[in-house]
Amino acid sequence: MDLVEIWRNTLLELEVSISRANFTTWFKNTFILDYKKGVFIIGVPTFFVEDWLRKKYLDHIKKALANQSGAEVESVKFKIATPSPEQVVISDKGKFIHSPVDKPEKKPEATFGKTLPQNSTLNSYYKFANFIIGSSNQLAVAAADAVSKKPGKVYNPLFVYGDSGLGKTHLMQAIGNHIVERDQDARVLYVSSETFMNDFISAVETGSGRAKDFKNRYRSVDILLIDDIQFLSGKEQTQEEFFHTFNHLHQNNKQVVLTADRFPKAIKGLERRLQTRFEGGMVADIGTPDLETRAAILKQKSKAKGKEIGDEIINYIAENIKSSVRELEGALTKILASCELRECTPTLEMAQEILGGIIESSNKLITPDSIFKEACKYFHISKEDLLGRRRTKELVVPRQVTMYMLRHEINLSYPEIGREMGGKDHTTIMHGCKKVEAQMSQNPRLKNDVNLVKEKIHNT
Repeated sequence: MDLVEIWRNTLLELEVSISRANFTTWFKNTFILDYKKGVFIIGVPTFFVEDWLRKKYLDHIKKALANQSGAEVESVKFKIATPSPEQVVISDKGKFIHSPVDKPEKKPEATFGKTLPQNSTLNSYYKFANFIIGSSNQLAVAAADAVSKKPGKVYNPLFVYGDSGLGKTHLMQAIGNHIVERDQDARVLYVSSETFMNDFISAVETGSGRAKDFKNRYRSVDILLIDDIQFLSGKEQTQEEFFHTFNHLHQNNKQVVLTADRFPKAIKGLERRLQTRFEGGMVADIGTPDLETRAAILKQKSKAKGKEIGDEIINYIAENIKSSVRELEGALTKILASCELRECTPTLEMAQEILGGIIESSNKLITPDSIFKEACKYFHISKEDLLGRRRTKELVVPRQVTMYMLRHEINLSYPEIGREMGGKDHTTIMHGCKKVEAQMSQNPRLKNDVNLVKEKIHNT
């Protein structure tokens, strides 16, 4: 039974319903100390934290533990204890520290002033060999493979975007690991945009010596990999520094690889000059995996965990968990953890019992009104404008994307869509849907709009 993984997933569930300040204050340095006969013992740093968690969050913790472990939770007890480094899930700043088999290790703040082993920021688990390829990620994988073989010579920069949990980090680090395997002297640096920003702030605050260290660290590499670049949005000084760092590397034929949750132009608060540079190389998206890809991912993950589960269970998970690779793995982990607790072989009935609540919430009813609501919020227009007769350029794309959603998300006929959208003629609807379908492969910004609206519809 992987207690660290269960606590990580438990905290991910709790984080949704607790404010950032409270979550950081009360759950940092907590961990599962032990589990016996329905009783979870949670390690906490102080008596004060123990008292507060018992009074304020005990019921929430019990419910989340039951959901994430699949075990019967009779009670939760607390004990003052210090976690080992492997047991720490939440950092002092309330950020998740990821396990070696799952995510890259969190690096210390302002790491540029310290001597780190070359390429130490890469996680060796992430390889092309264990990345499952499907129709939703073929272009991104092909581009990543080309970059790993000829860094700085093709697709520079490479910008990979897509929703959270679809494999962007895996693919990015696979590039770095492949380059290092081919050339051990290659200087590869992987960081999150948050680490870049923290390093820059520390350099500014501590003087010219640190500033020199910062520039040496980021401008002396052969390959710079930066994850979640969208978090530089609105950070003007950090963007200014990254602009010059990017230019220095690019002009010297050093490879830059970036990931984000959306197309460059869709990142609000990101300077236009950065957007144009990001679009100057290869922009590739990773979409939601199809059924066959989801099944292949589950088979690979179960094999990696040393477990074999039947095809009927694999297919049940794949058919019902559709939004992300991370959720697929979470569902698989819950089933395997529950079987370990019960000391039994997983069955389809058990999987249905364990995942029933998750699947029910993920398969929520989507209606025309819910699609209208999310489209209006995303495009910043009123429902009256969306469904009205006014013909202006800024309303064309929102209306056509909405038509496409009604057609593909809830399978309405063209005449039904016309009636829902204020009595429009079915030929107008058909034209709008087919135009979106035709242009998505050629217009990354439109594809990004469609994907983000779809995400809002399913996750709100």
